[in-house]
Amino acid sequence: MNTKFFAKLAVRNIRSNMQTYLPYVLSSTMTVAMFFLMVSLLTNEFVQGRSSTLPMLFGFGAVVVGIFSFIFILYTNSFLIKRRKKEIGLYGILGLGKKHVAKVLMLETVLTSFFSIVAGLITGQVFGKLFFMFLNYMLNLPEPMEYTGSLDKVLLTAALFIGIFLIGLLYNISQVTFSNPIKLLKGRKEGEKEPKGSIVLFILSVGLLAGGYWISLSIDNPIDALQYFFIAVLLVIVGTYLFFISGSIFILKALKKNKKFYYRPGPFISISGMLYRMKQNAVGLANICILSTMVIVALSTTVAMFVGTEETLDNRFPFENAVTIYGGEQEESAGNSQLPEMEQIKTTIDEQTAAADLKFDQLESYRYQTILGMLEKNKFVIPESTSLTDFTSIVSVIILPLEDYNQWTDETMELGENEALYYHSKDTLKGQTLSLGEQTYQLQKMAVVPGDIESQGELLEILVLVLPSISEIEKVTQNYMQQNPDTFIAGLSGTINWDTTGSPAEKAAYAADLKAVFNDTPSMSYESKEMNRDEWYGMNGGFLFLGVFLGLLFTIGTVLITYFKQVSEGYDDREKFQIMQKVGLDQKMIKDSTRLQIVWMFFLPIIIAVIHIAFAYPIIQKMLVVFGITNQKLLILSIIGVIAAFSLIYWLIYRITSKIYYNIVK
Repeated sequence: MNTKFFAKLAVRNIRSNMQTYLPYVLSSTMTVAMFFLMVSLLTNEFVQGRSSTLPMLFGFGAVVVGIFSFIFILYTNSFLIKRRKKEIGLYGILGLGKKHVAKVLMLETVLTSFFSIVAGLITGQVFGKLFFMFLNYMLNLPEPMEYTGSLDKVLLTAALFIGIFLIGLLYNISQVTFSNPIKLLKGRKEGEKEPKGSIVLFILSVGLLAGGYWISLSIDNPIDALQYFFIAVLLVIVGTYLFFISGSIFILKALKKNKKFYYRPGPFISISGMLYRMKQNAVGLANICILSTMVIVALSTTVAMFVGTEETLDNRFPFENAVTIYGGEQEESAGNSQLPEMEQIKTTIDEQTAAADLKFDQLESYRYQTILGMLEKNKFVIPESTSLTDFTSIVSVIILPLEDYNQWTDETMELGENEALYYHSKDTLKGQTLSLGEQTYQLQKMAVVPGDIESQGELLEILVLVLPSISEIEKVTQNYMQQNPDTFIAGLSGTINWDTTGSPAEKAAYAADLKAVFNDTPSMSYESKEMNRDEWYGMNGGFLFLGVFLGLLFTIGTVLITYFKQVSEGYDDREKFQIMQKVGLDQKMIKDSTRLQIVWMFFLPIIIAVIHIAFAYPIIQKMLVVFGITNQKLLILSIIGVIAAFSLIYWLIYRITSKIYYNIVK
């Protein structure tokens, strides 16, 4: 037999199985296009110039898309080969050898994979150009963005998907090689034995889910949230699979034991059919549930980040301008510097502001000393130096002199010996005293807290103290160094924060002039909200793009897994329903009996996904604090909006695929 014969046979097979091959090729094309678009953005000049974080984000996105493509294509390929087992077995009965069947499968794979890769590359290139044209129109940038695809990215994409399709081909060939034609001929008719409910697996699934939920509910700071998020995700994913595999069987068997409910035509057919193949159904349901959860998390968090960009700017930069003077290494025998350069810097700021024809809107300045330690009830404890790297338990104590506090608050507070004002970010300080070094201070709450210090309390536990004088701060610092001589401690530092009048353009030019003046000095730094605005919007816009991109990818995965599942189940059920029709089951009863099965498949995963999101909210909210998002109302509205939109899409999928399933079994 020549190659031309096998090629014609391969083409005919694809045409005759178009109902399953077309969605497979379309989904493969979309995943190729998405991966190509993502890797092309890695080296895009606009992306690299817009923000230093965007290339890293798109690199992460490319890895996620690549892993998803590998899993998804192999998953859908398994449906194809299952659907065609009878056809392949028939070739063997008619005398076609396994080597010849493998050759036909290889030619089919070559044709479908070649089309998918080429069409995906073209689609990715066209979509990229159209998307950038749309952005140019919407943003009206002075220099238009250009989307370009490079040969190395084409080769990388082609190599990855050739490898994925090759693995799929080897799997298909193994199904032919290690099975006899008779078994293949009956392949689609072979069902699984009724699964036995495992109480151990059920308890384990509940335990894993409870563990993941407990991590989310018990986390109380953003640093821990970042550390334990992926552990919680892993526990929930494994727990979800086990719950659907074991929990669904317990529910179905409980319904089966209810004789009044079970022994009716509709429930009898639906429950017995689902129970018979529940092991396979459960995996599909778990996949849909996990993908749905990923869509909601990816979209809601990135939408909240982008919409809350101005909030993150305000949290990170409470003032439009800030100069920080860093103290040098503190020697044990040396006293704290009075930072006389602060007055020189204020003079320079006055001159630059006058030269820019701007006026001060608000200005505050203060000196401060920072030491690290731990709070044990009302005592400040200095741990071993190795423990100072554990930011989840460390307290940053920021000590200000009363003179500076009065100056920027316009107050005339007086403190007696061993008295101090305080602000604690967690507000858990017990009583009215604090032991610090060799002193015990009587505490009063601060009426006003520096905005730039208060914003740090979202990430790290902060204790702000106002002591009567610089000399008092020196005593505390010397005592700290004596107890912890191996730890580096900087000298007295200073901060000047201020806002000015003027238009955004004037403020940007003013900030550029100040940056040229101050950032040449190693011992100080200058930051401007206006100069960081583009970087901030670029970073959050990149997160939004990545969230929408991954959300779209996971949605496509949900749709296609659902479609293949319905088609596969429809063909498996068709012969059974035809037999039932012959013994008197009418069309209405068939439709009623299938409705329960379809509703179970569709709405259980989305309900479980929403439960996952509800329990995941605390850890998601803490993680977003790292990015400056503290507005919980914004996050809740984003989650509700995304759930509503995804539920609408999910309902449309239900309407379309249930009709396909019914048409097949009818």
